Amino acid sequence: MYSGALLATAARLLWDPSTYTWFRYLCETQYRVTTGYLLAAGLWLAGLVYVAASAAHRPATTCLHLYGVGVVCLAVSEVAYGSWMAASLSAWWRSAPQADLVRHGMDLLHDIKPALLAVERYAHVARPIYAMIEEVEQKAPNNAYVIFVFGLVGMILQIAAFVMSRRLVRRVYTDTGSGAADTECGPRGVKGVRGLGGGERALDLEECSYTCEKNVDDDSDGGRDPPPGWRKKANLRMYTILDKIF
Repeated sequence: MYSGALLATAARLLWDPSTYTWFRYLCETQYRVTTGYLLAAGLWLAGLVYVAASAAHRPATTCLHLYGVGVVCLAVSEVAYGSWMAASLSAWWRSAPQADLVRHGMDLLHDIKPALLAVERYAHVARPIYAMIEEVEQKAPNNAYVIFVFGLVGMILQIAAFVMSRRLVRRVYTDTGSGAADTECGPRGVKGVRGLGGGERALDLEECSYTCEKNVDDDSDGGRDPPPGWRKKANLRMYTILDKIF
């Protein structure tokens, strides 16, 4: 969701004249940096989603480590971008000629409103314009509230994502003993975990040992078909029990 929102905003800043014309004219440096950062952050988030999804089919510890590092890098970049943006806009408001233009425009807007109310002949045009100006003045602060809320939720989600990735890494290390990503029978007959999917964790220690013994026994069978009524798991366990008895 956040990746799509960042990419959509970057696209609007690049191609929507109602969005980029005033921003680019008033503060061009901030406009270019913001557009580039939103595009890069959206693509970075999409890449993190792909890395997290790959943990089900590839070595889980590697994917989760990459995911955690990616989340940390994104958080650091957000702090750096926010700090630079606040400092640059503060300096822009104090000294840039475009900031004086914004201040004069705000004063002119307050002067236009009484003039619109005084127009009687074109009241059917002036009144809707006055109503639109009033609505813009009343609801413009909502943009700041939305940015603050989404930023706060995004920060919480990033912290939760990093914590969950670390917990999943510890779970994989606990399940495998060493975090190995092997899927064959190891020296002790333990099958490693390749990903986080349940399908590749079906064999436990006992079953994997039987599988290894079956692989050894199959070499002497010459690929013959099993006899009627043969049940691999039950007959294999019975063979192992008889072998231990005799």
